[in-house]
Amino acid sequence: MQKSTTALLIAALSLIASLALASPATAAPKTTISLGDNFFSPSAKTVAAGAKVRFRWIGVKRHNVKKTRGPGGRFKSRTTRRRGVNFAKRFTKRGVYRMICTVHPRAMRLKLTVR
Repeated sequence: MQKSTTALLIAALSLIASLALASPATAAPKTTISLGDNFFSPSAKTVAAGAKVRFRWIGVKRHNVKKTRGPGGRFKSRTTRRRGVNFAKRFTKRGVYRMICTVHPRAMRLKLTVR
């Protein structure tokens, strides 16, 4: 009886190990959008649903990121001139998002398409 239990346990562990190796966990894709002095770079981008978008300040002026249109609730980053990644958001809902910098609303516009 003990040999059959041991054989069954080994078979179950082998199956679990092979399933874990066959379907490795995949990290959600991520992308970075830069905020320069009076521009987003790129100004239009398409990402997969679930992607994490990082917004990186590269200029010396104050900027922020505010959603003006698109699926889901409202969001707005803080306004800062600190360089580096100052805001990140995961986009899970498909659609077209329009964003601006409220400090430079005419010059800084971003269209993000989530598929």
